[in-house]
Amino acid sequence: MNRSCSLALIWLALVACEKKEAPPSADSPKPLASVEATATPTAVAVAQPVVDVTTLPVEEDFEADAEKDLTVANLSAKLDELEKEISAP
Repeated sequence: MNRSCSLALIWLALVACEKKEAPPSADSPKPLASVEATATPTAVAVAQPVVDVTTLPVEEDFEADAEKDLTVANLSAKLDELEKEISAP
């Protein structure tokens, strides 16, 4: 008898766990849509700049000017001038 009662209790527990939730009735209030769900994200379209790589200045373009402007006498002064230029806001 104890065994049959135990099986009946286990069966009732399983049936109770499988109980489905009743569908909402027509007169029950519906949840409001959240603001986040209805808000459309604004896409920021950033146009990529067009760069022509062949016209970019390279080291060789500045060598001739540097050889004319820099001498042993003014090297220190030119270096200080460049450092000021770089550190200026």
